[in-house]
Order: sequence, then C-alpha cells, then structure tokens
Amino acid sequence: MVFALCCKISIERKADGKKLSFTTLNSCEIEKSIYKINSSAKIRIPTSARLKQDGKLSTQSVQTGKQFERGDKITIELGYNDKLVKEFTGYIYRINFSTPLEIECEGSEFLLRTPLPTKKWKSTTLKEIVKYISDVPGITLSEKIPQVNINNYVISTSRSRLEALQEVKEAYGLAAYFVENNLYVGLAYTPDLGVVKYSIGVNTVKDDKLKYRYGDDVKLKIKAIGFNADNTKLHAEIGDHDGQLRTLFFYNVTSVEALKKLAQEEIQKYKYSGYEGQITAFLVPYAIPGMKAELSDPKYAEKKGTFYISSTKVEFGRKGARRYIDIDVKLQ
Repeated sequence: MVFALCCKISIERKADGKKLSFTTLNSCEIEKSIYKINSSAKIRIPTSARLKQDGKLSTQSVQTGKQFERGDKITIELGYNDKLVKEFTGYIYRINFSTPLEIECEGSEFLLRTPLPTKKWKSTTLKEIVKYISDVPGITLSEKIPQVNINNYVISTSRSRLEALQEVKEAYGLAAYFVENNLYVGLAYTPDLGVVKYSIGVNTVKDDKLKYRYGDDVKLKIKAIGFNADNTKLHAEIGDHDGQLRTLFFYNVTSVEALKKLAQEEIQKYKYSGYEGQITAFLVPYAIPGMKAELSDPKYAEKKGTFYISSTKVEFGRKGARRYIDIDVKLQ
C-alpha cells in the first residue's frame, strides 16, 4: 500500500474574519511539551500561490505573505491519503519574508500576551489565580486543576498574563500547558489524554535513542518542598547525596515527616528499571504529550511497558514525515 502525504493549513483572518486555506507547503515543524507553556509551529510555504478563500480557489496567484498577519488563527492538519488529523491550533506570531516564506506560530498561550492588572489575594486557590490570569475569550480551563489553597499571593505590576502564569508555574513547581485552547495547571504526569501503542520495528522508524537503564544505577537527590493549608513552606531532602538534584513540590502537607514519605513514594517513579529516551515514528498513530505510550518489542520482552509521553516533535515535508516521542517516566 502506498502512503501519500497530505496537509491542509487553514487561516482565519482577525481583520475581516475571512478564511483562507492551502494544501501545499515546503515543510512544517510542530513542538509540544508538558514542561513548557508554549507550543510552537513553523511552516514554510511558497512566496506566491493560489489560495482558497471561503472554499473557492482563486484564479490568480497572490503574494502569500501579504494575505495574513500576526494574530490570525491557524490550524494545521497533516496525514496520509487524504485522511487528515489536526496537529496544531494556534495563532500566527511572526511572518518572516524569506524564500520560502516562513510563518512562526504559537498555541493558545498567544492570547495571554496582554497586560494583566495587579491583584492581591489574602486567601484563594490555585484555580482562582489561574482563572484570573487566563480570563480572555478563547481559553478554557481544565477540570483537572488540583484544589490547592494559597494565601497572600500577589500578581505584580507590569506583568503580561503569560508572565504571570509562568511565575505561578515556577513558584509552585507545576506543569502548565495547553491542549488546543484548554489550559492545564497542576502536577506533571497527572492528565491522561489517552493511550497510543508502539511496537518496535512494526509501527516505529527508529528506537536507537531509547536506552535501557537499571533502577539501582539511578542516583537522585530529591529536594522536597511542601505547602500546608496556610501556605507555609516545609522542606526536606531524601535520596542519594551525590545524585542528580530534582525539586518536587507537594501540597496540603501537614508535617516534615509526611513530606518525606510523599517524596519517597514519588522518587520511585524516577528510579525504575526500564527504558527512557526517544522513539521515532510515523504520523500514525497520533500522539501528544500527556498521553501514555504502551511499548512492546517482538524481539525483546524487556522493552515492554507503559510510559508517559512528555514531549513530541512533528516534522513534515517533501522528504517525508516523522513524529519524535520523548518518554521519561515509567507508569506502574
């Protein structure tokens, strides 16, 4: 069976609401991660083309770079044999007038690039703070944002909404990222966006960056920071004194001993025996960060396991298409 690549780029202009689309491009790159608020896409297209506008094909070629602008909504669909899958939704961030034309895009975090009035809370929750920061049309909040009480929190002046969200993320050691226009803020490895199955050598291209490691060889030192109900911080350290330092955050912790117990349970996620690294696959099956990857290998049973997908990168172009999947936590 022959697999022919196909694509569709749809753009909705903010100036007049008109919709444009094209089905040819030079190349496309899409990156997503649970560790970054920002997702990105970069597409390269011919400098002139015949565009479809509201479903009708133009009879004349136009200069593509002048047909859209920063802030226009963009959707990227990729696939095989006319079966398209939505890989990216976001907004045009920058247009580089080069040959070919290069369009840089951001996900829904682009909508947070607006000023945010300062605000103080004596007593509030994580969800209320995130709701205040992301209260703009076009963004929804995940129902899985945890119930965390926070006292005496201040959003300083001269902050954009995106900067304020980054500060919350860093202050409390949280993951913060979008799934299309839905914003999740909370503990990493918590959302379950579905399962994708990979059989090494069957529906994968490469696994040479997938390395086996033994749990006994993993040296980790955990710096645990806990927040109790009144937002007071507790501190504890466990693990190997000469190990790689990793900071973990815990919430609604009542004592240092309870914090150490939670940290000891969490460290087992990182000291497993099994695989970590990256696999290279085709566009199908579809996978994004937040999904679980079930790995199997017809030759080596040791590779079997379920892993959390932390990052993905999609490359699409005239030479073919690949999806790179990063896994770094084995799920029990």
